[in-house]
Amino acid sequence: MFASKSITLIGGGVSVLLIAALTGCSASGGVPGASEGGELRLALLGDIATPDPDTAYDGSELNLVNSAYEGLLGYVPGQEEPELTGVLATAWTASEDNTVYTFRLREGVTFHDGTPFTADAVQSSFDRRNAIGEGPSYMTSGISSVEATNDHEVTITLEQPNSSFLDLLASPFGPKIISPTALEDHPVTDSGEDWFDSHDAGTGPYTYGDFEPGTSYQLHAYSDYWGNAPGYDMVRFDVFSNSATIQLELESGGVDGLIGYADAATFAQLESSDKLSAYAFPSMETPTMFVNPQSPDLADDAVRRSFVSAIDFDDLAKSALADTATPTEGVFPVTLLPADLNTQAIPYDATALAPLAEGQLADSTITIAYAQAGPAAQALSDNLAAVLNGAGIAAESVGYDTGSYYSVLTEGSSAPDITFYSGFPDTASPDAWGFVFYTPAGGLDLFGADVPGVADLIDQATVTGDDALYGQVAQLVSESGYWRSVATSLGLAVFQNGIDGVDRAYSPVITGVLDIALLQPPA
Repeated sequence: MFASKSITLIGGGVSVLLIAALTGCSASGGVPGASEGGELRLALLGDIATPDPDTAYDGSELNLVNSAYEGLLGYVPGQEEPELTGVLATAWTASEDNTVYTFRLREGVTFHDGTPFTADAVQSSFDRRNAIGEGPSYMTSGISSVEATNDHEVTITLEQPNSSFLDLLASPFGPKIISPTALEDHPVTDSGEDWFDSHDAGTGPYTYGDFEPGTSYQLHAYSDYWGNAPGYDMVRFDVFSNSATIQLELESGGVDGLIGYADAATFAQLESSDKLSAYAFPSMETPTMFVNPQSPDLADDAVRRSFVSAIDFDDLAKSALADTATPTEGVFPVTLLPADLNTQAIPYDATALAPLAEGQLADSTITIAYAQAGPAAQALSDNLAAVLNGAGIAAESVGYDTGSYYSVLTEGSSAPDITFYSGFPDTASPDAWGFVFYTPAGGLDLFGADVPGVADLIDQATVTGDDALYGQVAQLVSESGYWRSVATSLGLAVFQNGIDGVDRAYSPVITGVLDIALLQPPA
């Protein structure tokens, strides 16, 4: 639907241009035959992480990685509800206990170096991810064996049941299949040099072109792609140091598009241009407030819960994030669980703030931290500090560069009292969010809060896939007051008028990433 002349709000009911995996057509879409030609110029705000398929774990570099590489499965792009689709696998089955998965593989596929795609490539690709051992390696670390039963069928056996294994394979960060020839020629070493930082050996619709880190990156259409050709012959990503320059380049036609990055004020300015089309996609990105369990002022359970109840999170989200997000009453991202299992346990109490200002927090200063790279987190931090100061509770909003942000949160009682963090799950499965954000072992439980029973429930739910168990997790997490989901972010994109396919290309899981091959030049 159209909320104004220039912003397209994409949500439920959007038609999807995607051909099912079993038909033999590309999951990336496009038009049959040769590429429509031309160059697409996209802006990057700051440099990206190296686009190695087994280390890419940031976000924006996936626009390159997922254009050059493919996994066995993916998610249908351009729709709010996540739906598995085959990419290099055309069919699959799972054992009743979720330990053995068998995949029929697509035939007639070649890697960019000319090597034919066969089942043997699955084992070697998974081996590389495990050998590198960086962030996304957990997705393959629980695999016991990979057996190529013939050239186009593979059976994967897990060490223990995992009901979300298919989602791990489909994740935007999921394991990609890499040419065995390239893996043999460029093995994992301890030298620090990685051929895959600037070269690719995937099966995707694009190949890596010239890379100038910090300046620009190029993709070129792969002429022997197994599916429908991408819309552009070349895609160029130019790196800019600030959003104001990107805004000028968009308005002058110097670049064709921007995926993500825009804060509420910049997005509002861009959407008002009659030369540009602005898009706001649904996503699972969920800005969240984390409370330090060792905070001298908020460690007490009663004080912390009273503090959480005193904040009007609906108003905070609207004030801080405007049209770039919608307030949420969910605990997990809203599309991961039914609403009746996913509701905040601490209701808003408009009378709770004044007693705290006069009592337990009368002589306190609440420090609210954010990473300077996150405009949503900064906006929430600044707005909450203003609310608290206005109520008589001293508060400060403090920004940290990415290099120091995570370390300062580990300083126990000396760490900030609160932080806002805008994150998304790796997959469209509740355990990807619950484990990562709500258990100390997960990596993004930023202050290390540990609620008794949560980790065990998540372990049980991972085996069974029972939503009711995740509902119990949501209840415990919300009651603790250590976390409070604030909003559901909208994935933002701005393109020159006439560029087609943007509304069909967004990921249902993460923001800042589009299926680039679906984009088409103006008619």
